[in-house]
Amino acid sequence: MSTPFALHNPSGDLIRGDIHLLEKENATPAPVVVICHGFKGFKDWGFFPYLAQRLAEAEFGAVRFNFSHNGVGEDLQNFTELDKFAVNTIGKEMEDLESVLDALRVGRLPGSDRMDASRIALLGHSRGVATAILVGSGYPGVRTLIAWAGISSVDRYPAPVKEGWRNVGKLPIINARTGQEMPLAVSVLEDLEINREKYDILKAVAGLEIPFLVVHGDEDETVPLSEGSLLHDSTPRGLRGLQLIPGGGHAFGAVHPFAGPTPELKEAVRVTLEWLSTRL
Repeated sequence: MSTPFALHNPSGDLIRGDIHLLEKENATPAPVVVICHGFKGFKDWGFFPYLAQRLAEAEFGAVRFNFSHNGVGEDLQNFTELDKFAVNTIGKEMEDLESVLDALRVGRLPGSDRMDASRIALLGHSRGVATAILVGSGYPGVRTLIAWAGISSVDRYPAPVKEGWRNVGKLPIINARTGQEMPLAVSVLEDLEINREKYDILKAVAGLEIPFLVVHGDEDETVPLSEGSLLHDSTPRGLRGLQLIPGGGHAFGAVHPFAGPTPELKEAVRVTLEWLSTRL
């Protein structure tokens, strides 16, 4: 049920992904869910293949992909492209997501003829929520947005951290899982400051004209529940939904390598499928 694909964005950057789609004869084209991973995430991390598989079993097309500058290389498992990670920006991720959506719309993804590009949902996790909102709020065919453990602002660095970042020219980020040091170039900070208004997530959700579901664990150790509540509260009434996952952490208990779904992850999937069934 999974078919790999590769494409290039307008800047020539390589995007690798997978399509999950049921093989059914004479089936009508399926609505599509495009999944956006977060910071230090990748399409094959933990729950992403499981989530895509569950979506396909529910008769949605599911697309999971790596942002071109997420740092994961050709082996799809390890951060071997730290030069790219160092200069990854929200704008670059927006370009990547738009490229995936464009490829879907013009039929350049595997199985495109069996997917309905006029019925798309974007599902982001953590920082991937920002990219999904900023692109999906105005992209043709996107009918609903879903935030899993989503951030409410892309500016997450205190003033002293920014000062040190500028002085040194890079910001060391430690990957808690691998122990790797993954530096961010000062150009990433400059991009955030130049594009502060363009990357304003709360402004984007305040202007939404499509339904938006926020799914957040009440024990999220990385992105506080208050950020999920802020996303929900900033969305126009009648379009917003908020689902708290009791006991849910940032990844709803999932780990990498994936050890199977937890009750919290199953609940996040359940409410997501319920939402999609009435919005796509």
